[in-house]
Amino acid sequence: MASTSQYVWPQEGLDYLMGVVPKGGSAPSTLYMGLFTTAWSTVQGYGLANINVTLNGGTYSVTELSSATGYTTRPSLAAATWGAQAAGTVTIGSNTINVRQSTYGSAVTITNSSGSTWTGVNGIFVATSATVGQASGSGTTVLWYAPFSDSSTVTLANGDSISVTPVWQSAPYPA
Repeated sequence: MASTSQYVWPQEGLDYLMGVVPKGGSAPSTLYMGLFTTAWSTVQGYGLANINVTLNGGTYSVTELSSATGYTTRPSLAAATWGAQAAGTVTIGSNTINVRQSTYGSAVTITNSSGSTWTGVNGIFVATSATVGQASGSGTTVLWYAPFSDSSTVTLANGDSISVTPVWQSAPYPA
């Protein structure tokens, strides 16, 4: 079955989660949301080709919005704020697949107060570190990448804000 995924789980994210379950590692109490500028079709192509995607480095990398533009904060996502698991479905081609998802309790707002314009923002990622620009393997593990729900690219002028409500969704994947 061919599909188009709205999420990419990089190898580093899967490795991290496997270290927590089933190996009994400690789950973080806080995760962080970042904004990426790599075109979603490129990110998606990495994931569907089973290539190890990294943040800000490596052969196949997804680029975070630059701290040089005044983007300096990854908002925190407290573990206790994620909602209860809910059942749902997604349609991929002619197939409907059952999913489980958890939605963050409220929208996370990022305001551009840098004095410059942020261009080419294509979506969000969830990571283990708050440090903007920190590459994968340098203290940051990216758990997943996702485009905005309408797959648009966003430009934020000085003073503009964007509100995003992260949704963590998993589904069995039929062969």
